[in-house]
Amino acid sequence: MSKQYDAVIIGAGVIGAATAYELSKKGHHTLSIDKLPAAGYGPTSNSCAIIRVHYSTLEGAIFAYEGYFYWKNWQDYLGVTDERGAAVFHETGCMVMKTEVNGSLRRIREIAD
Repeated sequence: MSKQYDAVIIGAGVIGAATAYELSKKGHHTLSIDKLPAAGYGPTSNSCAIIRVHYSTLEGAIFAYEGYFYWKNWQDYLGVTDERGAAVFHETGCMVMKTEVNGSLRRIREIAD
């Protein structure tokens, strides 16, 4: 096993794992390091695993919107079939309630315009 890497990724949660995956797909030799015993044991394990596109910044909403299509066709994106159904996308919809008090409604309206 080679001990030379093109990239060392600190953290094996959703961001670290995605970074390692994308770099590896492009042919880079990566090493992921995490203080916990397995991938996804940190903050990612506390995730409610929802896919949403409503964020408080335009940049966050844009990234989420682009990512939505990857999630929607996750098995196609990975090029695998998951017989156990561990990576199945179920679109359920949501209701977002914003108020004038915290400025979120104003920001959402600005983004929508």
